[in-house]
Order: sequence, then C-alpha cells, then structure tokens
Amino acid sequence: MADDELRGAVHWIDHFVVGTNDLVAWADWAVNATGVAPSPIRGVTTAARKRNQPFQCFLWWDDPSCRMGAFLQSEMYPPSKELGHDTPLCGFYVRPEDMDRHVQRLDRHAIPHTSPARIETEGDPGITVFFADPDGNQWAFFAPDEMPAGAMEVSTSDGVGRISHAVYGSRDLQRTAGFYEEYCGVRPVQSTAIPEDTLVLRLQGGARIVYNLVDVPDERTAGHGPWWDMHTALTVRDDEFFPNYQRMWAGLPEEPGPKEDINLPLAEEDALPARTGLHRSPVGYRWKETYSRGDEFYDWDGHAFHFIGGVSQTNDGSLARYVGKEQDAYLNELTDRVKTK
Repeated sequence: MADDELRGAVHWIDHFVVGTNDLVAWADWAVNATGVAPSPIRGVTTAARKRNQPFQCFLWWDDPSCRMGAFLQSEMYPPSKELGHDTPLCGFYVRPEDMDRHVQRLDRHAIPHTSPARIETEGDPGITVFFADPDGNQWAFFAPDEMPAGAMEVSTSDGVGRISHAVYGSRDLQRTAGFYEEYCGVRPVQSTAIPEDTLVLRLQGGARIVYNLVDVPDERTAGHGPWWDMHTALTVRDDEFFPNYQRMWAGLPEEPGPKEDINLPLAEEDALPARTGLHRSPVGYRWKETYSRGDEFYDWDGHAFHFIGGVSQTNDGSLARYVGKEQDAYLNELTDRVKTK
C-alpha cells in the first residue's frame, strides 16, 4: 500500500453503465467504437423475463477488470447536449501516437465525434476526442501527457485502455468533495489550472472522477426521473470492500424501498440526500435480503455507484493490474458471517 493511500481509497473505475433505447444498436456501436469483443444481450429469454431480469449488455476488455455496459430503458431518452458538454461522460485511455487511428475508426463507422483538442482544466493535461453513442450518451478518448501505470495494462484489441475518467454534475462541489473523502478515500486535486466550478478527484491508480458545478441534476442518472440501472463501479482493495460499506451503512440513510415503489415526484427525488439503496441485480436483491442494506450508493446528485473488490496481481501490491472480485463472492462471505452470529 502506498504511503499516501487513504483509508478505503478507490483505485480505478471498473465499469461505466449507461441507458439505451435500442440495446442491439448500442452493443454494435460499442464494438465498433472501442474494438471490444462482442457479448450477448441478457434478459431475452422467457426464464429471464420470469425473474424480471432487465435487458442488458456488458462488454469486457481483454482483461475482465474493465468493461462497459447498457440497460434498456422503459422511456425514451431526452435529447443530449453538444458533444463534450453533457454529463455523465466516460473517457478511456489511449496512447497519444494512436489517437489518429482511433479517430479514423470512428469515421469509418460514422460515429459522431469532435476533433482532437488539448484540455488542461480537468486535472490531467492531454488530448481528448469526444464521441457519442446512438442514444447521445457521451464518451471520450483521452491521451494524457503522462500515462499512469496500469492505464494500458488492460486494453481492447484496438488499443483502447482502461477508463481514464468519468464526469458528472454537482450542485455543491464542497459537499461532493466531502462525500468522496469520507466514503471513497479520495481528495480533490489542488491546481491553479482547475477552474473554481470544477472538482477533480484523483483515484489511487491515476484515473479521475470530475464534477462540474451545475444548477440542476444531470438528466440521465438513476436517481433522477424514470431512468434505471445506470451506474459506475469503483474498485477498492479486496480487504477494504466490507469496511467501506460498513462506513456507508453507518453514516448514510437507506432508501425506504425500490425506486419503483417509492415513485417520488421529481423535485422530491432530486432533494434526497446521499444514500444507499437496492442494486437492481439478482445479487443486489439477495444482498438486501441478507443484510437489510443495499450495496448501491448515490452521491448528493443522484448518480449511482457500487464498489467492486480488486485483488492485486502485481509484485508491489498495487492495483495497476488486478482481478476483480464480484459482489456474489462477497455476498457468500457475508451470508456465512450472518449464519455464524
């Protein structure tokens, strides 16, 4: 463990999940945009429908410690904003010398994108290209001036690396910073290059979570409006997984029930505090039944997250390369603990 590593520190963004109105088109787009291997769409069998399993698609990089995903939504998505100006947004590391090749691939598949541009106001200077999926969700390729160790340890066949950063909106940057320091072990980056209306949180592995100051919550989030299951998974050390959740369960309220049962007016939903709640997956329902607390958590602006454990595969103990430990494995451990009490 590094000397500067805070308690329960988040190391990487393991996966980033959006909503879609056309899951087949989105899955094809993801393969074309990043070079990730195709993966089957889940939830399309009768057995899955009887279990109320949502329609979803997850695509894994060549190493399973990085992935992207989408869930089919029941309502039509709202229009998106100009490329590079809408949040949430997810970026991927690419090597600077490969950026032109990535842009050519986007052109070849008629994927809308911006021209490469230098950005220095979000904690790491480098070249960025913004692009969009068929639903208007925004993504980026990011070629930093200095590549963190582990950023390209995991990549697709076309050379797209780990998730470099995720960008969200926050109505109160100081409140958001306090939430992350308390529950995710990360602190704001201090730099005169970062504007006052931007919060940059450096993850232990080198990636970033960025918040822009906004007046209203982001439109496409699981905690705002009729949208479901969009979330971001944050990697912590295996032995920090339970302690992180225990701090959250001690310090944050729990949603009173599943979102579909609460059915709050939008203004009341937007006024909810940071909280934990039901993760709408098979393991999420089992987790809630076992422990009476959810393994999903929301920031103060309705963005949904959950932790995933990382087991180091490096000689120095860092998570530059790691094996992800899924919630199922922790749930089995949790169940055993409950049985022995």
